[in-house]
Amino acid sequence: MKKNKIVSATLAFALLGTISTWQGCSCNKVKIGCGGPMTGNEPTAIMLIFRNINNPADIDTSLSNSGQSSITLSANSSYHVQVLFLNQRAIPSSAGYDMTPSVVKESSSYLVCFNDSATFYGNQSANLNWIREDMDNSASPMQLGVVDSFWTGADSVCGLLQTTLHHQYKLKNGDCDPGYVDIQALDTIYISPARNAQYH
Repeated sequence: MKKNKIVSATLAFALLGTISTWQGCSCNKVKIGCGGPMTGNEPTAIMLIFRNINNPADIDTSLSNSGQSSITLSANSSYHVQVLFLNQRAIPSSAGYDMTPSVVKESSSYLVCFNDSATFYGNQSANLNWIREDMDNSASPMQLGVVDSFWTGADSVCGLLQTTLHHQYKLKNGDCDPGYVDIQALDTIYISPARNAQYH
């Protein structure tokens, strides 16, 4: 699946690092629809875990509300990626902290989307690609995006990766447009040929 290009209003804050916003109690100006009232049980952060499938030592993690969050990937590499949705109002060891199981349980209503929102140098579009690897639990399964594969090209790149969780109850059609955005995050992403030497 080739990625869609979406210009996000949050790009104005790109140099401040990663931004996460919960859209559960107000209309999203980009997506149609409104969420319900916040209950305190909503995700407040997105965590991305990148694992190089050919080198177990090559791992990087981002947490969307941790300030200057960034991800550095090796060039010419393939990664297994796990997306976690966390409620940081809850105690980390409690059942309510990791909300990813709730997203998976109601996966017929959700879709995770990625976009290379901006490029500072290099050609991010040509050197960063991805595909969703998991399916939802609907009668006619469609992609979910909690588990993904990313692969990188040979060139040095610095840009922004946008991650969004789309709530699409009775609207899901495999596209990112229907419904509204529950939470979104921006991470600075680097593709580094020098990282290859570090881990190979």
